[in-house]
Amino acid sequence: MAKSRLGFLGPAIVIVGAVVAGLAIWFLQTVRPEAGAVIDTIAIDAHHSLVLRKETKSNRSMIELREGTEVKWQALIPHYAGAPGRPAVAWSDKAVTVRVERDGRAEVFAFAMQNSQKLGTFRLAIEHEPITTHAEGPITMTDHARSYELVGGPDWHQLVAVDILHGGGVWKADLGTAPITAGGVEGGKVWVQQGPRLRTFDALTGLETFENKPLN
Repeated sequence: MAKSRLGFLGPAIVIVGAVVAGLAIWFLQTVRPEAGAVIDTIAIDAHHSLVLRKETKSNRSMIELREGTEVKWQALIPHYAGAPGRPAVAWSDKAVTVRVERDGRAEVFAFAMQNSQKLGTFRLAIEHEPITTHAEGPITMTDHARSYELVGGPDWHQLVAVDILHGGGVWKADLGTAPITAGGVEGGKVWVQQGPRLRTFDALTGLETFENKPLN
């Protein structure tokens, strides 16, 4: 009797295993990320670009590195914080960072430029969470050594420098209530336009070097 039961159990295990395997394949095919419409394309040099795309099956996004029209790699990320004309990426020859928004958090994801290996994440302005991306002005600025992230709310704004390759915050500056409408990096300085004021910060240390200069 025992031999008969084992003989029946063997094929049953095979059938159950096949069913489970089939369900696993179906599940993977169903949830596998799928690149959708292009959000923005940012040129790195004459031959390479970073392309931000929607992910068709969720609220997430994708970032890809292209050489010409060839996709070198793709990486799935939370919802991309940038928009056309308002980039939220920074890069060096070794790494790329991308600003995302997830569950009320503003975060920076870092990937190896060569193969998209995830290098880490960094949360911005934790003390102000939950955070939504501000509706105007720059989001991410860069000198290709650090990204300079602007983050803010109705009554606060911060400028945070993030090391592109090694990760983590380098410095931050509290900017106050007025929204930031423009900004850039040049000559070792980070500048932001805040209402009638043009403010500049040393890119290496975050020390404010000139404040309250009226705009022409």
